[in-house]
Amino acid sequence: MMFDSQPSSTSQLKVLVIHALRPTSRQTTIDHLLSFREHLPNADVQYLHFQQPLPPGTTDDLNVDLLIVNYDFLNYRFTPLWPYIKCRHINIARQAKKVIAIAQDDFWANELLDKWCMDWDVDRILTPISNNLDVLYPRSIKTKEFRTVLTGYVKSGPTPVTKPLRDRPIDLGQRVRDMPPHLGRLAQAKARQAVAMADAASTAGFVTDVSTRVEDSFVGTAWFDFLASCKFTVGMKGGASLHDPRGLIHTKVQSYVARHPDATFDEIERKCFKDKDMKREFTAISPRLFESALAGTCQILQREDYLGVLEPWRDYIPLDPDFGNMTDVLKAMKDLHQCQQIVQNAMGTLVESGMFDYSKLVTSACSDLPLLGSSESVQWKTFVSQLHFAGTAQRCAPELHDAALHLVGQESSRHASQVVVNAASNVHLQEWLKTMSELSRRDKLALRAPWVWRNILQ
Repeated sequence: MMFDSQPSSTSQLKVLVIHALRPTSRQTTIDHLLSFREHLPNADVQYLHFQQPLPPGTTDDLNVDLLIVNYDFLNYRFTPLWPYIKCRHINIARQAKKVIAIAQDDFWANELLDKWCMDWDVDRILTPISNNLDVLYPRSIKTKEFRTVLTGYVKSGPTPVTKPLRDRPIDLGQRVRDMPPHLGRLAQAKARQAVAMADAASTAGFVTDVSTRVEDSFVGTAWFDFLASCKFTVGMKGGASLHDPRGLIHTKVQSYVARHPDATFDEIERKCFKDKDMKREFTAISPRLFESALAGTCQILQREDYLGVLEPWRDYIPLDPDFGNMTDVLKAMKDLHQCQQIVQNAMGTLVESGMFDYSKLVTSACSDLPLLGSSESVQWKTFVSQLHFAGTAQRCAPELHDAALHLVGQESSRHASQVVVNAASNVHLQEWLKTMSELSRRDKLALRAPWVWRNILQ
């Protein structure tokens, strides 16, 4: 998928964001990326999907002022593709005045991430992890600047109008992924909490819709619509308690589970990472904290510190880690008048205060960097034109991307190819389609998944 790039003008800060969005990407990730264009109004912010094929020499001598590499690209270190893509577009980084990396899930394959930061000569690393950075980044910690950021923020714009609690059909709703064992016991806690809360609420007569199954997940705005139909949701901080520097524990666990699909967590721990779990805890605030506040949904949260601003019984209903106060929580859920006040308090603290909007992410990324906008170069203008034209292609005929890469010039699909060519002629895109097709045949990474370019932001 590719952002709709906009034409640039002269003497602006040239900012390039490398990302790896997919049609299944969460809305939080999309909002996160778009925040740079929104909150850097005087900069020329462009977006490059790492798999997009580009004509040879397009990225030579770009000399961008600021290169931002997003976590969705860096999370490919968890995949077999990493050795082939980790240096893709490294030439842009070596020409850039400053390079910023935005990391998440640092505790997993952190040695690969640390080495990548050194290889790309990153200047600043943004991470939701604030402790044990010397363990996670043993090399980068010596020379790089670290700043703590959140995994999600509040999107700018008017607050959505939602129904009061009394008019919502679902009493308790949540979607939580049942995390894999290689992240440790702490990573299992969120799903256990959701299931325990759902069981207790259901037994007490509440209407519940809680699931840990991937197939029950919501994509895009459907998640917010679901959340806004629930009176209550349950949650806690996310994270892991098992440090896996090179991803070897992950590989070992995958192999064991493949051979023993019914193995319990305790069994997997004994066989794959005995005495290694719970040595450290890596936790972060979930974006759902803000999503729930925006949806006007009353939050039932494990009692702990949340950004230093939320107070139990004022901004959320506290649930003890051992569920010892479950009776009190269920009783509180019946007092919708008081719960509506809790919703309003959370809205004021998290949303209306302005303390956690996306401008804070952009400030953390870009502030105090000695950057001056430079005159627009011919190379940058050509590069931006390439991105802009591709965006136009998608906007005019979004189905052409996939079709062109697989059909143009193939004798076995002559009729379909002609349809594509005719459509392209109508919007003056035939030359672009031919170029993309040729490039993708040479660029195996682009050919693997051409659909990732498709613009789903419209």
